[in-house]
This record gives sequence, structure tokens and C-alpha cells, in this order.
Amino acid sequence: MGDDVEERDEAVTIAEEYADSECVGELGEVTDVEERDKSWYVEFQTHTFSETYTHSVEITKAVGNVVSHDRSSQFE
Repeated sequence: MGDDVEERDEAVTIAEEYADSECVGELGEVTDVEERDKSWYVEFQTHTFSETYTHSVEITKAVGNVVSHDRSSQFE
């Protein structure tokens, strides 16, 4: 990435690009975006033929790196 992430839309774009390259399934909707001290937290869903996954990623405001990623299934 490289640039500071000041706007919600920028954080969503980073999360969507991350999902396209790192997550299983088709990207669904972004369900939540939160701004905290030094990070953005973006929650989104991906879908496969048989499952829906909910993902939460933390993106640093400085530089825009994804520093954590949690995934849960609808069956958990």
C-alpha cells in the first residue's frame, strides 16, 4: 500500500482488494466499518457454493497494511 488511510472508502477498497487476493469465495457485502485510534476495522462476507464466511480485517491508518484477519463460518 504505502499511503495513509484517512477515509472510510479507502479502508473498504483495501479490504476488498485483500479479499479478492487472499480469501476463499466470492466477495459479498461489507457489513461494518469502524475507525479506531490507529486502525480501521472492516467486516465483510465471502460466499462459496455451500458456505458463507464472515471476515474481519484490521488495517493500519498509517501505510494501510492489513495486520490481522479473522474468519468465521456460518456453521460455527
